[in-house]
Amino acid sequence: MSDSPDDCPRGLVLPGLRDDARRTPLLAFLVVTLVAGLALVWPVYPLVGGTRPYVLGLPLSFAWVVGWLIVMFVALVLLYRWDASDDSA
Repeated sequence: MSDSPDDCPRGLVLPGLRDDARRTPLLAFLVVTLVAGLALVWPVYPLVGGTRPYVLGLPLSFAWVVGWLIVMFVALVLLYRWDASDDSA
């Protein structure tokens, strides 16, 4: 049995995008991930990193990173819960 070139996917492979029921939450998670990633790199982060106020005792630049970490954690938990409830049905 030989492999044909059509067996190997090309480009970015995201399992679940072909299933209409899973597409919306997965795309929402990908958008949140992209926004969080862009918020932590240039040119957005230097706008926050140069200020001196404190948020809950943390410098704003550190609170910015922790805040986006919490956003990503919540998004991942929501995706997991949605996917787990969909599989049990």
